[in-house]
Amino acid sequence: MIFLFVLLPGTQSSYAQPNSLYFLKGVPQTKDLNPARPGIERGFYISMPFFSKVDLSINTNNWSYNDLIHQGSGVYADSLVWDFKGYLSSLGKKNFVNESAALTLLEAGWKKGTVFLGFSWTEREFSEPFFTKDLANILYYGNAPHPGSTYSSGYFGVGAQHYREFAFTFSKEMSKKISVGMTAKLLFGMAGLKTTGMNFIVGMPISGDQMDLGATGRAFISAPVDFQLVSNNGYHILTKTHFDRSTYLSNFGNPGFAVDLGFTDKVNPEFEFSMSLVDLGFISWKKDVTVFNENGHFLFRGINLNTVTPTNDPPTTTDAKGLMLALRDSIKVAFFPTETNSGFITLLPVKLYVAGEGRINENFSIGGVARIRMFNSMIHTSLTVSANAAPSKNFSLSASYSIMESTFDNLGLAAAFRIGKVQLYGVSDNVLAFKRPSSARNANLRFGINLIFQDGPKQRKGTGNRRQARSGAVCPML
Repeated sequence: MIFLFVLLPGTQSSYAQPNSLYFLKGVPQTKDLNPARPGIERGFYISMPFFSKVDLSINTNNWSYNDLIHQGSGVYADSLVWDFKGYLSSLGKKNFVNESAALTLLEAGWKKGTVFLGFSWTEREFSEPFFTKDLANILYYGNAPHPGSTYSSGYFGVGAQHYREFAFTFSKEMSKKISVGMTAKLLFGMAGLKTTGMNFIVGMPISGDQMDLGATGRAFISAPVDFQLVSNNGYHILTKTHFDRSTYLSNFGNPGFAVDLGFTDKVNPEFEFSMSLVDLGFISWKKDVTVFNENGHFLFRGINLNTVTPTNDPPTTTDAKGLMLALRDSIKVAFFPTETNSGFITLLPVKLYVAGEGRINENFSIGGVARIRMFNSMIHTSLTVSANAAPSKNFSLSASYSIMESTFDNLGLAAAFRIGKVQLYGVSDNVLAFKRPSSARNANLRFGINLIFQDGPKQRKGTGNRRQARSGAVCPML
């Protein structure tokens, strides 16, 4: 249990694409949200090598940094203050922090006729610590409000992964109305952390003469780090002995597989319906695996402070530090985890997108997309509506409003601008988060650079471009 709490701060750095990207015109990366929507109509594109796209995201279930630390009032008006009671009032029954980062090192795609083929190489990481309000209450109040009963923290823990992804996309327009797409992903886990059954209980009789502590849980770890159990004066400590960066970066020992599935239906010339399932997959962790199993119990009946003369009143001691160290050592022995090296499997956070887009005219549309994200037995939902425009051949724009995790102040913006063959784009579902980051519950940002070649049909001399594009695959950058 102590080991997990040491790890948690290091994992606070989700993997969720900005919803506002879904209807942005002329950007090939819309396929990441639905492989049946490749974003270009014809030709070839390649993203900037080693900096193809960057994806960053963090969100909570409805609390922010500002709930815990904020500007004081009165005599503390010139200082930041801790407000743990205020923080507790902002928590739900189940809580989480979800963060992710991704860097695409290489990406390319080709569309000819009704067929699109694509490839990408991406390094991804995400972490999601989760905890109950009961855990926060017991850390702040202890078990004092519950004499004569047993109080449980509820289940808490973390899921975190860093993995390498090689993605192969295929999509095809089956008819003038229907398009389908699939992305197959080969995954290689670099480092992973998974916990199950983490929980502790505190019990105390009404008399208050003793305290009963218990803790259970398992932590699965895969990383090129050695954990050694060292005996020292009757108790054990956990140490990390080495980390080999080259071994870590060349690790292909934890294979996995995932798939994205997409579908679009042009119901009529003015409306298109689409659905997709993204990151349905797993990673099998077999290399550098350590599993810690905790099932500890400690009965605390107090500390004998009368070490000088047993009859002294009040009690007298000359070795308070020694008494506390002895108590610490007893707790360490009681809650010392056992270690095994069996492999384990983790699932990716799977996302379901359901979307619809209505075309107002050739250059403007209104869209809506709902996303359901499932991970750690928790469901996260969001709903985004956007106005989408391609006012010129070199510029496209989406302005959006989103409801995310019961927050209603998410104003988003997505834009793509092209100069010659070079396209720059950026997307965020909550631009206000950059102005007031301490109070933001949701923040994400994606940006990238593409080189697009021959993405429009050749025109005959003396004729105009009379092509009418499908609303889901329009490329305004012609």
